[in-house]
Amino acid sequence: MKPASPVCKPTWSSCLNRLLIAIVILLGGYASDVHAGGGPENLLVVVNNESDSSKLIANHYISLRNIPDRNVLYLSEIPFKEQTDFATFESKILRPILRTIEDRKLAGSIDYIVYSSDFPTTITIQGLLKEFSERAIAQHVDWDDQKKLYFPSASISSLTYLAGSCIHSPSNVLSLQVNRYFRIPTSQMLQTPFSGPNQKEFERSIAAFEKPSDNPLFESAASSLLRLAKQNPGQTALLYWLAKFAAKQGDEKKATRYMTRAIAMGWSNRTGTVADPDFSTITDPVFNGIVRRMKNYGRKEIASRAFRQVYQWAPNGMHNRTAGEGSRYFLSTVLAVTRNDGNSEAEAVRQLQRTVKADFTNPLGTFYFSDTADDRSRTRKRKFKLAVETLQDLGFQAKIIKETLPQSKSDVLGLCTGKSSFSWEASGSSIVPGAICENLTSYGGRLGDTRGQTPLNEFLRFGAAGSSGTVIEPFTIPEKFPSPTIHVHYARGCSLAESFYQSIHGPFQILIVGDALCQPFAKPPQVGVSGISPMETVSGPKQLVFNQEGSPVRIAGMELYIDGSLKRRDGSLEPIKFDTSLLSDGYHEIRVVFVAANQIETSSRSIVPIIVNNNQQSCQLTATNPACGVDDMIDLSVVAEGATQIRILQHEKLLETIDGAEGSFQLAAKELGRGPTTIRAIATIADKEISSEPLKIQVNGPLLETKVRTGKKSGN
Repeated sequence: MKPASPVCKPTWSSCLNRLLIAIVILLGGYASDVHAGGGPENLLVVVNNESDSSKLIANHYISLRNIPDRNVLYLSEIPFKEQTDFATFESKILRPILRTIEDRKLAGSIDYIVYSSDFPTTITIQGLLKEFSERAIAQHVDWDDQKKLYFPSASISSLTYLAGSCIHSPSNVLSLQVNRYFRIPTSQMLQTPFSGPNQKEFERSIAAFEKPSDNPLFESAASSLLRLAKQNPGQTALLYWLAKFAAKQGDEKKATRYMTRAIAMGWSNRTGTVADPDFSTITDPVFNGIVRRMKNYGRKEIASRAFRQVYQWAPNGMHNRTAGEGSRYFLSTVLAVTRNDGNSEAEAVRQLQRTVKADFTNPLGTFYFSDTADDRSRTRKRKFKLAVETLQDLGFQAKIIKETLPQSKSDVLGLCTGKSSFSWEASGSSIVPGAICENLTSYGGRLGDTRGQTPLNEFLRFGAAGSSGTVIEPFTIPEKFPSPTIHVHYARGCSLAESFYQSIHGPFQILIVGDALCQPFAKPPQVGVSGISPMETVSGPKQLVFNQEGSPVRIAGMELYIDGSLKRRDGSLEPIKFDTSLLSDGYHEIRVVFVAANQIETSSRSIVPIIVNNNQQSCQLTATNPACGVDDMIDLSVVAEGATQIRILQHEKLLETIDGAEGSFQLAAKELGRGPTTIRAIATIADKEISSEPLKIQVNGPLLETKVRTGKKSGN
């Protein structure tokens, strides 16, 4: 890796319906911008249907995470190699994913897109780079000096995160400030809430702040800011400036109201607020009290925030509601890389099992930051002190060490280091389950040709929940790697994927591998659910009742899913009443997600499977050998009286079609993949789809402990 200075580039940018109407929620939608902070309902698992390893790892992950059936997508004709070109990625992978999200009506709920193994992880982007360079030259950038910073390769996870740019303006992905979810310095937060005409209006308004408070321009500016704030209630910069305008006008009550809202929307810079001279004359004890009690997480960088794909992230890292006033993304990781120099199948499965168990455990240990003479270490050194101090303020142990790796430590809760090659085993240290450990080096994410450097999977093999590495020579540009404050976001309760993407400003070359949902430090709501018992046979009107007594966190509201489809968001925990006669007979899954009332928006869930019986229609699927070997045939029988057709599905993948009301057939276990999975039958009876109860299948087969190498070079 060669050192280079960072450069700045410009930033770019019906039956189900009847059922929804029939669900009676006693109070309306959320009172604020709150949605769930991320769970299995919000994640799409993408599987290479022609890869045994991909199906194996997906089966385990789907089972461990309880992923809904409609959130699993099997793709075929995927290049079975580590590297492919952008056109193939777009046509064979990205566009099918986006079409599936739309077709399955998941557009309002999918925030995460994760890949099982055996997808190409390096995407060549020569065409994008050519367009990017031409634009740079047109803007009088010295491209001969800058072109070495932009080798034409990107990672599958980063291009999926930047899916909107890939579809509409692909070359924008190369900008080193393309990611607006990145937590910028707090000093910039109050200056750039918009782009385009609204930004110009905002700048005119704050410029008028210097006018006397009784000047018509001052009053007009305040009205302008208020209009923008009503359109974008989550935009903290507007609320803070409105508090300043009110304070200058001597309206302390209004200043208090705006500041309270700004804090609720993420303002957490107590130091800066106390030092702001425009608030120095306020005597209102309520205002001074809320400022005194304000968190100080945003002292240097804006505080951690929950992610939703529907959020439009503004240049200042907050989200706006006005159409076009922000960028939208999909959090994305790869669950495992099992080809070439990646992990073995057994290692990958163990890593996922270990990681899922780490959720909400609040593990003890120490975050380590390696400060050595290596350029790879020095690149991120300037933020070590901030990360350590913030983690210590949060009550965690954190320290800067002078070695590449902690030596003989059993408490590695996280690691930020930089070295071309190392041996974790030789360090004698142990990684705490759930930890993020990552290394800044040139080829950490290039698992087919590491050129003698240690790949990212070294950390995963020894217990880390996630790691990252670049897929091509990146040069030592800080924007391309996770900031040391990744561990701050994680410690505050963000998911693994949220933590990574809040810390990388220009992610196009970084490959992130691990369980995107892992949340070891999150504090989920705890809600009791009664009214319907799991697997109860129900008919007519029913009701779910909730009890939040004893929850460790305040609850903002709930989300209701039926069969994996989002039906309602609600800002209360009032009982849910619904008429089961508007559901078809057969198996259904009711899933209620509870959302914490904080900036991390941690979620918990209650899953209640039911059997609806209003019309005496049913479908039964049975197997004589539900536990079988990978080379076996599974003997299955299905019956659904009155059916004209019965489809057999693994999640949403069609396995078999039977004409008529019953049948027996065989299914190759290998088609399902090794590990735990479920299949179900969907019978068509009088134009209604009747689902059987999911049938659990366990396909047994050896997990490879030794990696299968399909080639030494990344393109093989």
